[in-house]
Amino acid sequence: MHPAKSYAAIADPQTYETFRALVDAIVPRTPELAVFGQVQTAGAVDLHVHEYMIWEMDHTLALMFGISLTVFPLAAPTAQMLNSGAVQFVARGAAQAAPNNQVWAISPFAALSPADRIRVLAMLEQLQVDLGLLPPPYKDDGGFVTFIIDYLNRGTMFGNYSEWPGYGTTRLNTPTMRRLEYFPIGWRQTGYPGVSSGYRAFRGYVLFIVREGGEYKIV
Repeated sequence: MHPAKSYAAIADPQTYETFRALVDAIVPRTPELAVFGQVQTAGAVDLHVHEYMIWEMDHTLALMFGISLTVFPLAAPTAQMLNSGAVQFVARGAAQAAPNNQVWAISPFAALSPADRIRVLAMLEQLQVDLGLLPPPYKDDGGFVTFIIDYLNRGTMFGNYSEWPGYGTTRLNTPTMRRLEYFPIGWRQTGYPGVSSGYRAFRGYVLFIVREGGEYKIV
């Protein structure tokens, strides 16, 4: 089985659907959204950014603890944190749209409207939740909750506009085995010209030193 397909297959439905809903709320697919002067025709889900987030949280952002430096993947507990926040959000009557009951059993966060998902993120970031109801390692740790919510926003945008979408079928291989299969959409939208062995860079201003007699020297 191909690595990308196998990874998606073994990810539990709650984690997968929650991250899918997360990136869809942050970078939705809509032809009416102008980004960097161009029309955004593909959203984060179309570019598989949810798989990027799951991979990064399980491999790059994973916690290390214990005397044996055990890896603690963060994707599943982060999805559980978002779902706990969604449950508390709805219990308070804060939802502005009725949740999708058919999705609720899999992922309360995904069952919310995109706008309400953003409100849940804000509620978590502002620590307006019962931290004792969150799963480890977020339980009773407001600092970590605030950090991870910020990361979820930044990570989604990074995955969307980085080379990740261009890796295509190799995207879920180990980093050294990934290959650009096509020019990433985000690069085209931002005007990034692509991979190069080097780009001209700003190295400072020319300094003129005026000497006695009126002559000057460029240094």
